[in-house]
Amino acid sequence: MESEKREISDRREAANRWKEIAKMETGLSSLDTSAGRARHDACVQVRLFLPLPNLVFNGMENPEIKESLTALVRKMDLDSTDVMWSLHKGVSGCSEKNQRDQNLHLHISYRPRNSEGKKHRICIRREVISLREALGGWLQERGYEIDWESVSQPGKRRHISPEKIAMAERGELLHSPEEQLQADLTLAKRLVAKLTREEARRILLELFRSKEAAFSRLEEEMALLGWSVSRIRRGKRDTWILKDESGKELALRRILNYREEEVHRLFLALQSRDAEKTPSKEPSEIPLEHAEDDAEIEQTESGEATSEVSRN
Repeated sequence: MESEKREISDRREAANRWKEIAKMETGLSSLDTSAGRARHDACVQVRLFLPLPNLVFNGMENPEIKESLTALVRKMDLDSTDVMWSLHKGVSGCSEKNQRDQNLHLHISYRPRNSEGKKHRICIRREVISLREALGGWLQERGYEIDWESVSQPGKRRHISPEKIAMAERGELLHSPEEQLQADLTLAKRLVAKLTREEARRILLELFRSKEAAFSRLEEEMALLGWSVSRIRRGKRDTWILKDESGKELALRRILNYREEEVHRLFLALQSRDAEKTPSKEPSEIPLEHAEDDAEIEQTESGEATSEVSRN
């Protein structure tokens, strides 16, 4: 971390510095700059997330990596009194089902106030382009091919606030065609999810009421729609989910409005129906060699019984 042209390498010292900044920016202590403060300027920290190629530091020692990343952050020219970065490699998950590949990325946190006391923000359409250009140049120096046209044109903004979505839902037109399109897409996705939940609920309730209810039949019904039902681990518990044709997962407890324990009992009952329908082995299905062995055992037992009777 660099704070007012001073390097801080100790984590505790860095944490204490951010606490000081938080008090200054929220009005709990006086500012360390000559500029004033307004309530809308109470932002303490801006965070950036930069994905990196997993092999970009291959063959480099830790001091070289640190020097290289420090040069990258300085090239971004964030115009801040305090800048901190940390490199994350990504760790494997705890279970086999939740394994993650290496995900090399850089976190940059900085105070949105410069040495003159001026507060600033990142403008998505303007300043992000300069950050992308700095990262692109840094990667190009390390032998990576960069598509500079896409770097200078970040594309349309995809985020839209819940308030504007609610306005579009009421039928009000938004000022920006870009935001109107994003709101329409969001509402369309919500409608598809709603229809999926309603159809899944109908299929499940009809199957539960049917005399031929079984888990195999449920799988067949879902497969016709391109869906699947399974039980997966989420956090600290197992839960039944429905996966639609796009790969989106929906919790069945929310579709049925049941508790997870009740959903699990229902599906155990369906699976037991399949077990009951599985035919057991009839005597005719017993292999010949086993049948001959059983006949020999019966013959010896009857012989022993006859000898005991003659003795008596």
